[in-house]
Amino acid sequence: MPKHRGLTVFILPIHQPGIEVHQIEMLNGARDFCQEFLTDVRVLDTDRIGAVDGGWTVGTRWMYHERLLSESPYVTVPEKPAISDRSPAEIAYRAGTVDEPGVRDLIGEAHMLEVVGTALQRRLGAGMASGRISDQSAAIGRLFRGIAESRRATIEYEIATAGGAIWTDEFGDIGDVFLMRQVSCIGGGTTEMARNVISERVLGMPREARSDHDVPFRDVPRGGRRTRS
Repeated sequence: MPKHRGLTVFILPIHQPGIEVHQIEMLNGARDFCQEFLTDVRVLDTDRIGAVDGGWTVGTRWMYHERLLSESPYVTVPEKPAISDRSPAEIAYRAGTVDEPGVRDLIGEAHMLEVVGTALQRRLGAGMASGRISDQSAAIGRLFRGIAESRRATIEYEIATAGGAIWTDEFGDIGDVFLMRQVSCIGGGTTEMARNVISERVLGMPREARSDHDVPFRDVPRGGRRTRS
């Protein structure tokens, strides 16, 4: 049995006996993510989403909508505070760096990323809605967004200079966004995963050879523990 055939998805109420939630503190102190531990929790078949052993299909559809982000009606994005929406140009004027060497180039680069990203998402959404392109093409937008958001966070921080490291009325959360910039390449499926999807399912390139592709996890050979002599 292939690995993904043994997955089944259940959604159940989290506020019930036997479920313990541990919040995970991230680098910036936020606790938006958590891990759950289930002890003697009864999971009913009525809590199942999709078919038995059909969890991979459910999961990939979730990822499809997450990769589409703002073009999907099933994905919500928390509203950002207005202070985070300041343009790189405004940041440069506030920081007094607009005439510094290279700053205008950075402003232009940030604007280019925004224009291209918006056009790309619209093209992908329209193409998939019409059936002209595969729905797996959502990975293209996910890859671009991950790289572009990380780069924009770096650009804004470089424009703000040292002032961006401190949360102030002038620069807001620029330092926080820079600190967490790599999240954009991890959440919603890593950019490495997106590259694999694009190469194999969009461009039709051959999969990387694997000896355990159709082998269940329980039958995959595992190496022994190394012991020190």
